[in-house]
Amino acid sequence: MKGSELGERISRILDARFVGNGHYQTPIPGLILMRSYSQMPPQHMLYRPTLCVVAQGAKEIMVADRAVRYGSGQTLVVTIEAPVLSHLIKASAGSPYLGVILELDLSAIREVVTQLGKDGPRTGGSAFGLEVHDLDAQITGSLVRLLGLIGEPTALDILYPSIMREISYWLVRGPAGRNVARMVIPDGQPHRIAQAIAHLRENYEVAINVKALAKSVGMSSSSFHQHFKTMTSMSPLQYQKHLRLLEARRRMVSDGDQAAVAAVAVGYESVSQFSREYARMFGAPPRRETRRALGERDPEGIKASDRAHAPG
Repeated sequence: MKGSELGERISRILDARFVGNGHYQTPIPGLILMRSYSQMPPQHMLYRPTLCVVAQGAKEIMVADRAVRYGSGQTLVVTIEAPVLSHLIKASAGSPYLGVILELDLSAIREVVTQLGKDGPRTGGSAFGLEVHDLDAQITGSLVRLLGLIGEPTALDILYPSIMREISYWLVRGPAGRNVARMVIPDGQPHRIAQAIAHLRENYEVAINVKALAKSVGMSSSSFHQHFKTMTSMSPLQYQKHLRLLEARRRMVSDGDQAAVAAVAVGYESVSQFSREYARMFGAPPRRETRRALGERDPEGIKASDRAHAPG
């Protein structure tokens, strides 16, 4: 089944629920369907480990200075939390953007990797935590079966775990398999980097000590820095700055904090430095940019302020 056929399924589900231009948070855990009839401005957000599928249209994301583009009939497999600039670049009234975001089930992946043992990932792949691949028949079929559970609560309760294991199996055995498996292999370098990222996310307002952070996950400073940058395309300090600015923006847009209050809350000692770095990242000073952001929606129909910590 091709991406166009998957797109027809998505459209029918959205039409039945009177979702025109926007997103639909399905009753299936971690599954979001999207449709957009126009291109949208770039949005900063935090991607979590997810499977992102484009049935129609195209997107481009920037991770630091690295561009990743994927379009109709392709998947983006995200295996590391990463602050990105996401841009929907292909959508129109006659050919809307149609996509699926599915949060990866780490417990299902761990079960599959354990059962496979030595028959695990077939390919090496890149160490970078965001990979683009063509959508294959196995993943498409699994997603269609998952979509078929919408509106069937009894079937969802019974069949959801097996379909997630099925999707996990095909991901582990597919071209992104090595990165997918690495997420759940204890003591591996990717798992340790993920632990460090979780620490940064939970303590973004605290000044980072790279040496101490590396030691806390059992790595040398040089190895930690090298693996961190390979997987995320940014240094730990750059990563923390992105987290701080995303959280500051969320506070100003969602909670109504003044710039000075938000700056201090996320760990800045200098409001002027905060304003400079904020303008550099978001393209305008805090007051002007957040006023524009109020009510604005990202390419997937989700408010940018809400998207900062959402999967996918």
